[in-house]
Amino acid sequence: MITFEDACSECIATEGFVREFNRLCGFHLGERRDGMTAAIDKACGYDPDAEAMPAFVDFVYEYVWIPLVGSEKE
Repeated sequence: MITFEDACSECIATEGFVREFNRLCGFHLGERRDGMTAAIDKACGYDPDAEAMPAFVDFVYEYVWIPLVGSEKE
């Protein structure tokens, strides 16, 4: 049996899934940033991945987990 944590791990490891999440939700989770942008973000204490993760988990829950659990009941 797969757990929600397993589902999240599989989704975050799937490049196409993350790319589509970013496209649909307007985030930049896991995207490479140039050196200057990364340095500015670090100096300002901004981590775009940390900002996107709660939304990613919610996305996986709604569009992967709920349909997966629902299909097991049938």
